[in-house]
Amino acid sequence: MNARRIFLIAAMLVVMLSVTLNTPARPVSQDQEGPSTVTFNMTAQHVGTGPGGQTPVIIQVTRWNSSDERDALEEIFIADGMQALAQALRDAPEVGFIRAPSIQATGWRLRYAMMYDGGNGKRIIRVATDRPISFAEAMQRRRATWDFNVTLIELVVDEDGNGEGTLMAGVEFAYDQTNDTFGLKSLSSQPVRLNNVRATFSQN
Repeated sequence: MNARRIFLIAAMLVVMLSVTLNTPARPVSQDQEGPSTVTFNMTAQHVGTGPGGQTPVIIQVTRWNSSDERDALEEIFIADGMQALAQALRDAPEVGFIRAPSIQATGWRLRYAMMYDGGNGKRIIRVATDRPISFAEAMQRRRATWDFNVTLIELVVDEDGNGEGTLMAGVEFAYDQTNDTFGLKSLSSQPVRLNNVRATFSQN
């Protein structure tokens, strides 16, 4: 199971359903040496909107999942599908939060977080929550109909903590049993670009 990666790298804003699987990167998580708490400040921008369609966003991770916890989530998805995965995330311990102060002061709880050593000083951070988050929908003041209550976020930062990312709400995954890989099958909404990401690393 260690070769599998349920959380993906999106080909950002070009072909969102074209993803790179099984990232060749070393996990830096709860069972390995790494920063205990990371705070990310950024701006969220819906695809197709101009500079005026940006919203400040804060993501803070206070706990990192282990490889065993990741594998357990993968097993649940393989056995029972997306709704079971969403329920497993809903029941999982909180690992942090994501907040857009101008939209919702309290924010949303995160249920999954892993950090990977991407080489050349880069870190890949993947976080997820059991419910959809769409800053675009909130900015446009309209409701969305969600088929799958899982939101996936990926951030890539350099050795100085600067980078970019993508937020994908209402995701549906697919498992290829022949190749033992996961892919992104569909999205319930257009992705959100995360710009000007700045990470602050600290030890508890």
